[in-house]
Amino acid sequence: MAKETKKGPLEFMPVADPTLLSADEIAQIELEAEQEVRAKAKDEAKAALKAKLVAKNRQTVGLDEPVEAVFIDLPLYCKQVLIDNVAYLQGVTYTVRASVAIGLREVIQRTWGHQSIIDGKSENYYRKQKAPAMSMATGAVTTTSNLLRA
Repeated sequence: MAKETKKGPLEFMPVADPTLLSADEIAQIELEAEQEVRAKAKDEAKAALKAKLVAKNRQTVGLDEPVEAVFIDLPLYCKQVLIDNVAYLQGVTYTVRASVAIGLREVIQRTWGHQSIIDGKSENYYRKQKAPAMSMATGAVTTTSNLLRA
């Protein structure tokens, strides 16, 4: 019975006749093997980087995540919001990914909450009144305060 031996990943296959190859030829083969492995690793790194950049660009364009328009409305003490080192300036409407829009709205809400604490006024003091809307069917006038009470 012959014993079966499994070769590990770092073990080399024995050469049938070691005298057939010179030391220079063995060194050349080792160099070629190393270059082949490096080339394969480089190709894999390029493919991974390309996949990452494609995913980032798909998000930026709005293919993977919907985009929303957000108006930056901050109190007087704020001039901008920084998210991921991108400045969103006061009084400007930006079209951003939904996840960024959620973060921007949160920051805007918290800055107004901070302003109400500093001034000692209720949070409702800073809420903007929307233009009244009139129903043609009933003739009722609906404002923001009416909606909040309903």
